[in-house]
Amino acid sequence: MKEPSTSPAQDLDALRQILFGAQVARLEERVGAAQQTANADVRDLERRVGDRLDDLGNRLTAQQAEVARLQQEHAERVTQMLDQMLAQLGHRLDTLVEETRERLDALQQRATDLERRKLDVTDFGGTLATLGQRFSGDETRPLFRAG
Repeated sequence: MKEPSTSPAQDLDALRQILFGAQVARLEERVGAAQQTANADVRDLERRVGDRLDDLGNRLTAQQAEVARLQQEHAERVTQMLDQMLAQLGHRLDTLVEETRERLDALQQRATDLERRKLDVTDFGGTLATLGQRFSGDETRPLFRAG
């Protein structure tokens, strides 16, 4: 008996090569073509995804710019309203200060008038006291001198 020089697995591979060689070559060509088509499809998909991402990025940038513009407009309106409110408050404060001064001046005038009246009453009281002493000291003396 003769010993085989190759293993059964190698023999099987050799037999397959002989029997199916042309078919394998055609299948390899088809696989290669399919691989190229798949690669082209992947590149196209990557390009379309990139384009879509760029478009979304541009839209997002535009929306951010719009939001920034709206925020600026809002800030300007708020600032304008605050300026108006501060101007109104300033005007009202000036009015209140002026009214307070006028009322303080009126109170000061009234206090001066009351002080003057107090002095007048004091003088009148002193005059009455003097007259009272005169009349109480000499009751026989006439009130008016004839003269």
